[in-house]
Amino acid sequence: MNLGKTRQINFYNIDDSFYFVDLPGYGFSKMSKKEQEQVGKFIEEYLFNRHEIVLIIFLIDIRHSPTANDKLMYNYIISSGLPCIILANKADKIAITKVDDTVKLLQKELNPIGDIPSYPFSSERKIYKDDVWKFIDDFLNK
Repeated sequence: MNLGKTRQINFYNIDDSFYFVDLPGYGFSKMSKKEQEQVGKFIEEYLFNRHEIVLIIFLIDIRHSPTANDKLMYNYIISSGLPCIILANKADKIAITKVDDTVKLLQKELNPIGDIPSYPFSSERKIYKDDVWKFIDDFLNK
């Protein structure tokens, strides 16, 4: 599996309870502008036409301020009307003492009213995962 280079939809069955659906990325990958536009349209269609979606997990790189593409994707997500959380991924790549403040800055820049939860995360080192899983579990068991 090429982490960070998804070019298709990948479905992950979680204990026969629900699926994580990994959509193509758009950020710092080596896509042409045309490919980025196609991916954007594809994601927008997916978000607006899949009635089974119950929660969107928006991954953003904690090391960078949100890009124009991040903000565009965030707007797609918000306009879908679906519940969402923001995961500031790659939290293992910055000093542990800066993680909380960096997540707050990202939250402030993307979602200044603060109605969407934001969490640090590291898919590589599997740190900060307990809070995220607790949120997902609580959300699915409402």
